[in-house]
Amino acid sequence: MSGITGANGWKHILDDALAEAAMLPAEWCFEITRAERVDGALKLSATYVSGDVPLDDYLPPERKLPHPFRSLLRIREKARAKSLSTCECCGRPGRLIDAGLSARVRCVQHGYVVDAAEWSRDPVRFMFDSTEEAMQHFVWDYGDGLDAMQELQAATDKDAGDDDETKH
Repeated sequence: MSGITGANGWKHILDDALAEAAMLPAEWCFEITRAERVDGALKLSATYVSGDVPLDDYLPPERKLPHPFRSLLRIREKARAKSLSTCECCGRPGRLIDAGLSARVRCVQHGYVVDAAEWSRDPVRFMFDSTEEAMQHFVWDYGDGLDAMQELQAATDKDAGDDDETKH
């Protein structure tokens, strides 16, 4: 199950589906094997063992036996519904853009991205539009910490020149 790859924005949807699949009975050997974008939405595929359990769709709901196929349909539909309102690039709320093979779900910021999986592989472009913007965000988050580390390094370098036996 860990070999499934996808765009970063839908990772939490895939994680939820994997967690739900893990709660199914062990004898079903239920395993989500593939996640892909079909008509702009996330489509999950799975393997399972149904054994001799019949698919009793002709029975009323209260008399049906648990079946892995129905579990697959439930998990798949839940993931599909979430993916239709989640940007494939970043995970923010999005909307369906285009139709057919080029259909995709994007937020306002990522409407221009055509292939989210390829775009997500670049760690700078995943969150930022340029390396300068990424560095600016890093300094904004950790700027005070960087100053403190530099002061600590300067003090350590100064102490290294002393012959004093007590060091921390």
